[in-house]
Amino acid sequence: MRDRALQAVIFDLDGVIANTVEHYYHAGKRLADEINIPYDRELNQKVQGLNRYKQVEIMLGDKFKDYSEEEIRELGDRRSHYYLEKITTFSSKDVLPGMVDFLIELKEKQIKTALASASSNAFEVVDKLDVRKYLDIIVDIKKINNGKPDPEIFLTAANLLNVKPINCVAIEDGEAGLTGILQTDMFSIGVGEHEAMRKADWRVMSTDEITLNRLLHEWENKPSVKLLTTK
Repeated sequence: MRDRALQAVIFDLDGVIANTVEHYYHAGKRLADEINIPYDRELNQKVQGLNRYKQVEIMLGDKFKDYSEEEIRELGDRRSHYYLEKITTFSSKDVLPGMVDFLIELKEKQIKTALASASSNAFEVVDKLDVRKYLDIIVDIKKINNGKPDPEIFLTAANLLNVKPINCVAIEDGEAGLTGILQTDMFSIGVGEHEAMRKADWRVMSTDEITLNRLLHEWENKPSVKLLTTK
């Protein structure tokens, strides 16, 4: 196995740093009710991490063919608007448990950090949460050609940090995002009880389980870390 050293941690935003999953669910449920389609928490987890238009495509299922491209974009924008209404009062209290402490630990040890979120609202959210100061890089989703589950956003983060993927950890709570990470050499952390998170190198039920010491322990005891040819 090639030598590797922990040099960077790449974060998803929603469900990893920001306590936004419920807000996304309610925004999606509101839209689904308006257009008379079913929507539950399992589907919410499935679409998490995808761009707003891909989310609508999956939400519609077989009904997708009944909508024009313009209508799909309107629905995606409407869902995003409902979400933005929910987060107008966001503040540092909406950071998920343990994440600020973890970010501070990484800074103290000079381990680089990046945000790799599919949300077009990521910059606004990190400012509201007052965590931008802990992030070296925020990947601009508008400059990404292929959204999750493609690994492009994670590999872009590593490239911007000037760190090889094999020396990166990436944290996700969405199935699409984790699928992207698993296509790279990165060490993956999956957050949550969803079955898909079992595929991660390290699965945690809550963000407050993630500390630098625990991460280093898992990192050093995972000889099965992937060694793929990355882009």
